[in-house]
Amino acid sequence: MARPAPAGAALAAVLLAAGAVAQRPPGPPFDPAARTPHALSLTIDTRTARDLLVLLAAEDGAPAALRRLKVSPSIRAALKTESLAPEDYFGRLVLAASGTPDPLLQSFKSRVAYFRALLDEIDKTGPELERLVVARLASVLPEEPAVTARLVIVPFFGVSGFREIGRVRDEGAFYFVAELPRLAGDDAVGTLQPREVFLKILREVASEAWRTLFTAYFRESRVWPDENAADFDALLARTVAEGPPTLFLIPDEFFPLDPFFAEPVERAFARWNKAAEKLLDPKTKENDRRDLFLEAGRGDFWARYPAIVGAQMADLLIRKPGRQPYVRALAAGPRAVATLYLETVRGTKRPDFSKAVKKDLEEKKR
Repeated sequence: MARPAPAGAALAAVLLAAGAVAQRPPGPPFDPAARTPHALSLTIDTRTARDLLVLLAAEDGAPAALRRLKVSPSIRAALKTESLAPEDYFGRLVLAASGTPDPLLQSFKSRVAYFRALLDEIDKTGPELERLVVARLASVLPEEPAVTARLVIVPFFGVSGFREIGRVRDEGAFYFVAELPRLAGDDAVGTLQPREVFLKILREVASEAWRTLFTAYFRESRVWPDENAADFDALLARTVAEGPPTLFLIPDEFFPLDPFFAEPVERAFARWNKAAEKLLDPKTKENDRRDLFLEAGRGDFWARYPAIVGAQMADLLIRKPGRQPYVRALAAGPRAVATLYLETVRGTKRPDFSKAVKKDLEEKKR
């Protein structure tokens, strides 16, 4: 999925400024200082990637690096995300290190210096940003039940996956495997500066982490309908659930959303309202309903209108009624979030739902 343009030094400054809200520019709606019942931790395991680079470069210490990799929980998790057998992956690395041609691994080898610079940047600025990411995550999760979770980011060099971020739960931890070559671009020297790549990793991992935690601990509630139903409630559920993870993908300086991205937000609401009205119409055929849901997930970042509408709803609700009303509504289900949004935008020129959607929400609220 195409992302908004990555941020540079300006985003880094915003991310690092995690002090009082009054001292920060408008920025994203997250409240890192919020008191929540959740106990989340985040670590970034750069040792695995460093050992892989030793092997790729066939440097002194390669045998010791291989031994460490074979017992690493992080490498085990990374290989699970690609459905790879450890012996196959390690065998390919050893052959490449011994001089056997491997086009993919050779392309990684040509960028060893760049990847080491990226790992150095992660080690240098990672600890402070790790704390900020988990504080942001906790601030936009419902408050019951209290969640205790360990999150681990594993920078990796995959040979069979097709995603930038893979995820797997292993031995009580949630692992997020960041494919460095894909995230850094295809240029021999890297199309992005190491700091920009690191911030991109944090944004994408935060998005996947919120979605993962919400699904694991909150989404099974009876107030969340099954998206497979292909009806209005399923569209609303997808929209509300995609709000926070979409917020995490957007660089900090592009907030608040609706004044900054007025046109794409309005366009997303128009498409969403049109789809919602068709789903509310009992005459709409089942095949047409399914096609609506397929279309909603296609295209680039701004074309996926349920996510954009969800992000606008979350952004405005956290800012206006406040974080606690928003997370309480989130715990109560998609209709509660939509109703809170309606109450918040009433009498304003903010992006809004159509009359048909409002009517359905009002009738079901009674």
